[in-house]
Amino acid sequence: MNERSEDSTTSGRFPCITLLSAMFDVDSARELLTKADVFFGRCDEEDGPEWEQTLNMNDTWAWACADGEYVSDEELPRVAELFWRYGHCGILFWVSEKNNGMRSEFYDINRFVDFVRQEEAIRADVPESSKRAYAKREYSLGG
Repeated sequence: MNERSEDSTTSGRFPCITLLSAMFDVDSARELLTKADVFFGRCDEEDGPEWEQTLNMNDTWAWACADGEYVSDEELPRVAELFWRYGHCGILFWVSEKNNGMRSEFYDINRFVDFVRQEEAIRADVPESSKRAYAKREYSLGG
């Protein structure tokens, strides 16, 4: 993991959020996500290399829906950071944001996405963890 320093990169639908430089470089991000088994992976030689970086989203957004989301090398560090912070909920949030706030037919998936969205907004407003711990913020999930 790399030391964090300020960077002017912004994140998708949250243009007001200035991200800090990634916690992970591309190789360490790929390693974490591969070991976590979140990618489809290649089943055989006919599968292209993109399958090795395609998130398995089967039955996530709808019943009996085979789905996946390709993660480019440039996006790997952000996905790894979200996974490191929030587990699979971070991945769900990233895929939702990448697809214009896509919602699932499953309420629990939507609550997971909403949770990360709220927490990331708080992280953007109060970047210092010691101050964020005492920030009085409330939100509700699943309305």
